[in-house]
Amino acid sequence: METKLIAFRNRMRDIQAAVSRRERVTVTSHGRPWAVVIPWEDYKPETPKASEFAAAGMWANRDDLANPTEYIARLRSRRMFA
Repeated sequence: METKLIAFRNRMRDIQAAVSRRERVTVTSHGRPWAVVIPWEDYKPETPKASEFAAAGMWANRDDLANPTEYIARLRSRRMFA
């Protein structure tokens, strides 16, 4: 099913019926696809992988972070100044 954005509110009953029949409803704006309404059962959220984040592996080449527990303990310990 396809509907215009301006008519989306007025055709809600038709859209609800189409979605309950497991149809995809394409909402267009100025003749171009703007959104897609799909049944909840067909929705599959995209979960990004940790390796896709910019910060992933940014400290991979550091030798002082071989053991993160010791590194944090060293950061949190009191410093002795002579």
